[in-house]
Amino acid sequence: MKIAEGYELKQMGEHYLVMQENEKFLFALNETGAFLWKGVQSGHSKEELRESLCREYEADPEDVPMIAQDVEEFLAQLSRRGVLEED
Repeated sequence: MKIAEGYELKQMGEHYLVMQENEKFLFALNETGAFLWKGVQSGHSKEELRESLCREYEADPEDVPMIAQDVEEFLAQLSRRGVLEED
């Protein structure tokens, strides 16, 4: 999976904005969404995204299933918006 061509994440102050290359604003991400976006850009798999998110937020083991579900939901939302492509 990868971010589709023509989309980028811009940080403006404390806000993260997903933009098209023509500078059209699409939607905003929170800090966690921006963290996951950067992971996708780096070529991380779903499992690697989950693991890195758990490390970043020092998650307890009982929180891992919820975090895995959050990663799945985030990726599904990007896919529905046409921002995420499968390799």
